Amino acid sequence: MEQTVKLTADTKPDEEHVVKMWTPFDIKVDESYEYIPKNQAFIRFSNGLKAFAVRALYLLTKLVFGLEIEGRENLEKLKDKGYITVCNHVNFLDCGMIAVALNRSDIVFTTIKENFEIPLVRHIIKALGAIPIPTGIKAMQKFSEAVETLLEKGQSVHFYPEGVMIPYYNGLRGFRKGAFYYAVRSDVPVVPLVITYHKSTSMLKKKPAAKIHILEPVYPDGKLSEKEQIKALKTEVFNCMNDKFNSVDCIKDNTYVIEKYHLDK
Repeated sequence: MEQTVKLTADTKPDEEHVVKMWTPFDIKVDESYEYIPKNQAFIRFSNGLKAFAVRALYLLTKLVFGLEIEGRENLEKLKDKGYITVCNHVNFLDCGMIAVALNRSDIVFTTIKENFEIPLVRHIIKALGAIPIPTGIKAMQKFSEAVETLLEKGQSVHFYPEGVMIPYYNGLRGFRKGAFYYAVRSDVPVVPLVITYHKSTSMLKKKPAAKIHILEPVYPDGKLSEKEQIKALKTEVFNCMNDKFNSVDCIKDNTYVIEKYHLDK
């Protein structure tokens, strides 16, 4: 089933996660949660692990997905500057693809709280710099302060505006506004990334090959009110990502994904 429905930036985002993980732990993400680590030993360990992970993930994503990267020249103007990245959420390893594509170890991934409740995974993602998105008002204020601080320090903060991961989904889905709210508040650009899948040319690989496209940065329009800026930025980013997907000769059939995850219900 090709992407024939007219999607827009205001298409209602998915709410229910189609992939259920075992989350036996229950972490507390409130106003006391430490989003930006202060322990110097942990910081040194984390920085070393992230530098190693970028190299290891390059080999892993190349081996498993034959990952190709297009558009790195669009990042040249943003060296040592803070910015937000967004991408369609279509793979368990798309964080690795993004880290490899950006080729920087200081990227911070925002993620759902439940990922910090998965055995072993929770320790790995924390060490690699991921931070949980809270739900409480006071905790959200602390989270917002952390995101703004990271951007001021010149780091990259990643959001998945679709919120829900659907493995191997071809195309875009509805966007939440969080990433664009923080871009406007911090007056930083949004760098859109698009993952497309392509038929594998290898006899040994059944999974499709992946390609990640880095698009040109999109800047908030300071002439508008804050509310209008957020809406306009979300719309422009969605449209340029959707246009890119539609212009690429890639897999656009979602029949298998729809049937597997019962998306037609």
